Amino acid sequence: MKLAAFVRSLVETETVPGICILVGQKGDILHSSRHGFRSLLPAREPLEQGAIYDLASITKPLVTAFLTVHLKEKAGLDLHSPVTSLFPEFPWPITWMHLLTHTSGLPAWHPFYLFTREDFPDIGQFSRLHPLYPPGKTVVYSCVGYMLLRLLIEKVTGQEFKKTAQDVIFDRLGLENTFLSVPAARVAQTAPTERGNVHERQMCRRQFGLQADAFTWRETIIRGQVHDANSFYFGGCAGNAGLFSTAEDLFSLSKEFFPETATILSPECIRLFWTDFGGTGLSRRTVGFKRNSAFLSSGGRALSRQSIGHNGFTGTSIWLEPRSQMAWILLSNRIHPVVQPVSFNRIRRKIHHLLRRELGH
Repeated sequence: MKLAAFVRSLVETETVPGICILVGQKGDILHSSRHGFRSLLPAREPLEQGAIYDLASITKPLVTAFLTVHLKEKAGLDLHSPVTSLFPEFPWPITWMHLLTHTSGLPAWHPFYLFTREDFPDIGQFSRLHPLYPPGKTVVYSCVGYMLLRLLIEKVTGQEFKKTAQDVIFDRLGLENTFLSVPAARVAQTAPTERGNVHERQMCRRQFGLQADAFTWRETIIRGQVHDANSFYFGGCAGNAGLFSTAEDLFSLSKEFFPETATILSPECIRLFWTDFGGTGLSRRTVGFKRNSAFLSSGGRALSRQSIGHNGFTGTSIWLEPRSQMAWILLSNRIHPVVQPVSFNRIRRKIHHLLRRELGH
């Protein structure tokens, strides 16, 4: 089966409304295509170049981890220093590196918004969450950990997380279609996600019944707002999610993770994104990224085992290959208008396989 036929089948079965695919190498775009629709509800809209997607957890490596490594290079931050160096009242022996590599032991998720109306959870609220494992012992993929990183970054910089990202990354790279808060004038260009936060609401109800039932949830199609509820209720970006971008801007940003094309970080610091800091066979971790160490990951057999990548719950992914310096970008809003029980990693692997075959690389 050819790539176009496979993706067309995904659109026809409404597995995805549409999908943007881009593969680039160094400064060149090798493949760029768009299939299907930007939106299905309340009306079908064609998927055009420049569509802006909610990248969800891709925010973790591309913004939060990147800013942390930038602080290491420019401000001398010791990634092995504990959270207690900034917040002495924090009760757990967790370091920046534990948080960056998902080895802190902190739980995967916690709906802070059910319990606070603060601008952002304070260190006391993080302190009340008990680690599931001793820090450094195993990988527990944790949105909570990356939310804590946002708090730490703001403590070090003394300014809002969004402003630091704008100054350090977006403005310096000229990314005019990349945001942590989508301007009102650009909302129409964004691909919508779920109708209300039904999926997360159900998660909350299973764990926190009464609080979830009493909460005022979004009910309409989510568009131009981050899908992740922690990020939405805490200013649009909680460190774990909140990044919006286009395939083209994402390719420009991807070049900052290759020493040969980077303009912001030094090669020494960039190596942190590629170094295997441990984990299990199914989840080997670098700073910010997952390695393609097991071919059940979304990278699949089409990409080398040394590749690094990350998925977004909304239907997005990015994979980077070290030797070829290729970036593989898939952007979809597969949770529009509802979250479907589909193995999307299988779909990502298939697309990578068909792309590799068509490109002949």
